[in-house]
Parts: sequence; C-alpha cells; structure tokens
Amino acid sequence: TLFRSMGNLRITEKGLRLEGDSEFLQPLYAKEIRSRPGNPLYLQSARNVTVNIINEEMKVMTQVVTGPQALEAYGKRFEVLSNEKKLLFSADDNEVVVGAERLRVLGAEGAVFPKSIETPNVRDRKS
Repeated sequence: TLFRSMGNLRITEKGLRLEGDSEFLQPLYAKEIRSRPGNPLYLQSARNVTVNIINEEMKVMTQVVTGPQALEAYGKRFEVLSNEKKLLFSADDNEVVVGAERLRVLGAEGAVFPKSIETPNVRDRKS
C-alpha cells in the first residue's frame, strides 16, 4: 500500500522506496540499501566512492575507497576469501599470506626476494 509519493521517492509500509536516478546532496544514512532481486545496484561518482566502517565513537575503523586510479583498503587486516570461505590472501602490518594451493608469478622478471626464502621444494612449470 502506497502512502505518499515525492517524485522518485515513495513512502511505503516497509519504509522508503526510491526508483530511477536520484541525487543526494547531503550524506545518506541507512540501515540497508539494496536493489530489487535480480537487478544490480549502481553507485556512481565523478571522483570516488568511499565506504567507512565506524565504531561507537564515530572513529573510522576500516575504509574502502574506489578512485579513478586505484581501489584502496585501509584497516588492521585485509582478507580475500573463496566462496567456500577458504583464505586465499591476507595482509596486515606483520605478514602477507597467500593461501591458494599454488602461487604463480607471471612477471617477465620472475620473483625477487631481497632476503632469504624457505620452501620445501621448487619446481618448474613442467612439473
């Protein structure tokens, strides 16, 4: 049941419904933002899109910034997991972990290790 409408914004029994292209001139605060099932959610910006995770004191704890040159993530730890929740990659101030079954280095110059490395075995591509 529709109660009121203001252009693309409609107030419904379940909350607000925004349809079509819309522009927010001030910060938008929401518990949840989602697209219709089966449809993508688009965020568009001329400069960047920033997602901040804050604590109770409103201090930024982690941040993801997508800009014109890079995707940057700030936080104590960064992780990439598989669909099965297996750790593929993680990084923090002390350690970088690659958890995949196999690590391939594709650069023309190979891999450079300025200090010693430890490995149970080293194989070429034919193995």
